[in-house]
Amino acid sequence: MAGPWRFVGIPGSQCALGSQAGIGYSPAAATELVIYLQGGGACWNNGTCHPSVYQWGPVCNYGMDSFCLWNDVGGTLPLAANVANADPYPADGGGVFPADLATISQSVLFARRPESPFRNASWVFVPYCTGDLHAGNSTHTYFTKAGLLDTPVPVTHHFAGATNLDAYLAWLRTQHPQVTTLWVVGVSGGGYGAQLNLKRVRSAFPEATVHLLADSAPMVDTPHFPEWAGAWNLQTPAACTTCDGGLPANLAFQLDDATTSRVALLAFTEDQVITRFMYSGNDTASWASPPYGTYTANLVQVQALYDARSHAKYFRLPGQTHVMLLQAGQVLADGGLSAPTVSPDGGTDLKRWIDAWATGVGAWNSQQ
Repeated sequence: MAGPWRFVGIPGSQCALGSQAGIGYSPAAATELVIYLQGGGACWNNGTCHPSVYQWGPVCNYGMDSFCLWNDVGGTLPLAANVANADPYPADGGGVFPADLATISQSVLFARRPESPFRNASWVFVPYCTGDLHAGNSTHTYFTKAGLLDTPVPVTHHFAGATNLDAYLAWLRTQHPQVTTLWVVGVSGGGYGAQLNLKRVRSAFPEATVHLLADSAPMVDTPHFPEWAGAWNLQTPAACTTCDGGLPANLAFQLDDATTSRVALLAFTEDQVITRFMYSGNDTASWASPPYGTYTANLVQVQALYDARSHAKYFRLPGQTHVMLLQAGQVLADGGLSAPTVSPDGGTDLKRWIDAWATGVGAWNSQQ
């Protein structure tokens, strides 16, 4: 019998401002485990993590509707979720946790019903509050101030995504001492976290077959990578001697290290969110008119990494949308399911494609 979602505070974990973090947990089968990594942007300096009148930083060039994405007195919105929240995940399961869970509550994949390939598995929801794609281990001091004449106030930011995941996996190990199948699913920033941490998860559960699905998180080359790696102290596998070369190098290592894993990517041809994060420069024009051609060209190069490996496939749709997972089917108010998106060639639909990835049963080929 599956248990309801509950929040589990994990000692030793940290959100950006130092409060304890944790995971959502819905127990069911002891031998099957789904780990979902939440997305929510990324940040890597004062301007993107803690913008204020002290230092606007690049955030001013990432705005859509106003000069600096005004958020509060003297401040602006960071480019990562929950990094300015003093305690987003209190131990009582309140804070933003209920709203976080609501982002997947309509997905057929996270429904305890026959249509879900995960219906019998234990589910884990990994919230995102560090700004480092779930892959950092560093601490930085930034400054903010509410008014031009105020004294700057230091803010200590913990990029603790990788160390948090270590703590979560250790706790899960106590609950699941023998796992046969483990699925890692990540959306957007969580999708990057899933890919960067594939070996970490496999090492924590060496007896399990681990499969990965990344939604709207293609490991395209980006000029921001050196900044990210430096700010976060990006935790790449010790055995990877090329991972400092960028996201594609990290993907290639993870794919070649996990040949028994089915690795899946969902991507839109001109994803507007990823294009802006990866390629917008130090001017507002590049944010207003993102370089979609650059993104698409680099996406094609990522697809080539998948094409060269039989255990890796992608499902690509045209358009500038961001996040595809709910297009596999949503649970409707009347208990029915919305129709899944059909592949561009009409040969399959997203639900059947994800089912084949999850179960290993049925045709599973790249679609575009």
